[in-house]
Amino acid sequence: MADSPGRRFFDGHLALIAAGKIDEMVDHDYAQDAILITFFGGLDTPPPITVRGRAELKKFFHKYMDVNGEIDIKSLDFADHYDGKDGGICFQATFTTRLGLLKAADAWFMKDGQISVHHGFFIK
Repeated sequence: MADSPGRRFFDGHLALIAAGKIDEMVDHDYAQDAILITFFGGLDTPPPITVRGRAELKKFFHKYMDVNGEIDIKSLDFADHYDGKDGGICFQATFTTRLGLLKAADAWFMKDGQISVHHGFFIK
């Protein structure tokens, strides 16, 4: 896969998640007022779910990881137009979790080097 600012951001994001550093990941990767809109259906709130701000993102991602356990990516399609500051990153992936095989597609809208808007779609 080609090296790019977007791919380096993505790889760092996944490394923090894999290390269990959820709060650090949110603080580093998400803008203070970031918005996440997701169709993940494995939580106690039915989709679509809208999450606003770092405090709520931390709660969401802790629940998300509690439900999923480890994430093992089996396939990844990746594209970006991110210059290290602004732009966008999108990907679709197939991965295994405690819930089984999942397919996801995400789009991250980047501003000042952080995710400002995150859209997440899931198919189980």
